[in-house]
Amino acid sequence: MSKSRYVTLNSPSLNGSLAGVLLAFLDAKGMSAIDCRRELANWQVNGRVTVEQWGVCLWRIYQDYPKPALGLEIAKFMKPEHAGVLGYLLLSCDNFAEFANRLERFYNLMWQGFNVSIDYTPHDITVSWAPRQQYDSAVMDIVRLGYETGIGGIYNVLRELCGEDVHPSKITLMGAEPAQKEPYEAFFACPVCFSPVTSSMSFSASLLMLPIRSEKRFLKQLFEQQAEAYLRSLPQTDSFLSAFQHVLDRGLKSGTPSINYVASMLGLSRVTLQRRLKDYHLTFQSTLDKTRLEMAKMYLKDPQLSLTDISMLLAFSEQSAFSRSFKRWTGRTPQQFRRHPD
Repeated sequence: MSKSRYVTLNSPSLNGSLAGVLLAFLDAKGMSAIDCRRELANWQVNGRVTVEQWGVCLWRIYQDYPKPALGLEIAKFMKPEHAGVLGYLLLSCDNFAEFANRLERFYNLMWQGFNVSIDYTPHDITVSWAPRQQYDSAVMDIVRLGYETGIGGIYNVLRELCGEDVHPSKITLMGAEPAQKEPYEAFFACPVCFSPVTSSMSFSASLLMLPIRSEKRFLKQLFEQQAEAYLRSLPQTDSFLSAFQHVLDRGLKSGTPSINYVASMLGLSRVTLQRRLKDYHLTFQSTLDKTRLEMAKMYLKDPQLSLTDISMLLAFSEQSAFSRSFKRWTGRTPQQFRRHPD
């Protein structure tokens, strides 16, 4: 790698908490890396940094520690807390299936710039990462190093939460096949191949119900407060409204809080659900809006949650959609409310 090779990187963003992974690696290897440490000191927990900043730090580490599969060496130090809010969401999962679903939905909280998807077959589950942009060949070594660190880090988190005996059945990493393939297969304990366009991890479908072993439920209180927000959004609680609240809760967490989803989960037609809500002088959209508003006010009082985090937790397509809705509901922007909450 040469120093000039990172400067053409485009700049989707990463969670600043990832600084902790690099610092843990530097400490473990006894590396001074003064310039790198100075850069990492400016990264804010749950703030955002560019891929270029990430690439600069990886390049500097590589100059001092030019080892094969360096990204996997760094990935060994990845902990759930280094993934910011995504890490807390993964810690609060019940099983591997929920882990995979939240990884797909909330991955951009840790690292933007990918389309993450999950493919299920009767025998396998495959999580795939496809970049939203093409990278110049001059920076592919650094891009590859970033991929190795990110995907290897997710695997390390999975093993911490589900047990060290959890291994993928196959790994695909983006980029040309390296001269030394053995470190990759030793790290993942499975066959590893390389692709010019995508990366993926495949696991046996038999692992889907494997429980998460974490005793740390960082979002337990957050979700309890969320439930209270739902209750405050409803005029009363009876069996129908309780069921409606529960399904709406699931819809927001999974990113599908639509009337069709809620009606289907309740075993009702869309028209019947609308009629039942009308009996309580409610509409679906007004209830969803009121629920989101209650939750948004709660989340905005938590300084660790960025506006991007909050918009995803509320199942908005993007931060700007959340900001527009919040201003429509309150007459204030989320930033204004955060500075001067009610």
